[in-house]
Amino acid sequence: MAESIFPERIETDRLVLERIPSESTDVFELYDLCSTDSWRTDATEHMPWFRFRTLSDAARFVEHAESQWNDRETARYTVRPKSGEDGAGELAGLAAFGPEWDERRAGSGIVLAKRFWGRGYGRERARAMVELTFERFDLDAYYTTVAAGNERSRRMIESYVEAFGGRHEGLLRQYKSRPNGDVTDQHRYSITREEYESATNPR
Repeated sequence: MAESIFPERIETDRLVLERIPSESTDVFELYDLCSTDSWRTDATEHMPWFRFRTLSDAARFVEHAESQWNDRETARYTVRPKSGEDGAGELAGLAAFGPEWDERRAGSGIVLAKRFWGRGYGRERARAMVELTFERFDLDAYYTTVAAGNERSRRMIESYVEAFGGRHEGLLRQYKSRPNGDVTDQHRYSITREEYESATNPR
């Protein structure tokens, strides 16, 4: 088995992110989350590929996550609030960290159940992923994209990108296809190593 280079567990002030799959990964729990009405509508409006129709779909997602982890392509995590948070220990959503080794950059994403919106969890997870990019993996840039029209996620992204000195690069038209064949416009944001270092080590 290939040696793991991704962290199995990431802790922030209020969240615990654990590798998928791990001992804590429960396919039935994952399927239950992804079967709720709010997950199938609001939570995944802009990421419909996280709507699992059957338990087998959820199991295949976990199997694929393991393959990506072993191939060092993508690290996928469950997201749970820590003790003291409303819903502590519950499966709140899913997160991913995706390095692009040849390009020396990485990106990340998150999808959360609606009841966990508005708490700043997306920003908190993102800050941890930005630190992974520059501190653990010594890459040169972090980037993320968000579908045009997804204003909630765009505001979340802008808040942490600006905090690290990054920028909005622009709107990429007809950029990303969805499983149903639709092609979406995407806003792209990035943070370079120089921007990150200036923001975290001010002189």
